[in-house]
Amino acid sequence: MRLKVDAEGTYRERYLALLEEHTAALRRLCHSYCETRAEAEDLFQEIALALWTALARFRGESSDRTWLYRIAHNVALTFVTKRRKQVEREQPVDNEMNVPGAGSDMESQLAEAQKQQMLQLLVRKLPFEDRRLVLLYLEGLSTAEIEAVTGLTRSNVTVRLSRIRQRLSDRLQTAKARTVRS
Repeated sequence: MRLKVDAEGTYRERYLALLEEHTAALRRLCHSYCETRAEAEDLFQEIALALWTALARFRGESSDRTWLYRIAHNVALTFVTKRRKQVEREQPVDNEMNVPGAGSDMESQLAEAQKQQMLQLLVRKLPFEDRRLVLLYLEGLSTAEIEAVTGLTRSNVTVRLSRIRQRLSDRLQTAKARTVRS
């Protein structure tokens, strides 16, 4: 869907269509940058506002998706930087773990949930640029789209993603080994 904002009052409809199409991806992005649901919701609202504001200036020189991710990641970086500067004394409570359903293999589901939580934690600990590349990759953007969002060359994106995947795999194995020894 290529957005063209016209003077006929379709601005709101186009914004809502864009937001509806990408809400799930934006929420995943928010949760990867934030430790609590409340922070993720605050970030989502900031991104939604930024998209509303920027839509009038969208010239269609890139895909809607590329444009949206560029804005979302820039807002996320600003948001995280502001939050980091705030002094928070509370420990975040993570209520994100899904409870396995009845009649399923609970042990394997719990192991998978733990692995997912560990991976999310490791991704959150990555430096911003690496985290951004991983998130764009996980959202299914092509290297050309990632290039447009980040400004990195395609070959640089490919090499960095390969190194990041290896680093995450190594850290996940190390964390898994520690858990087994405990």
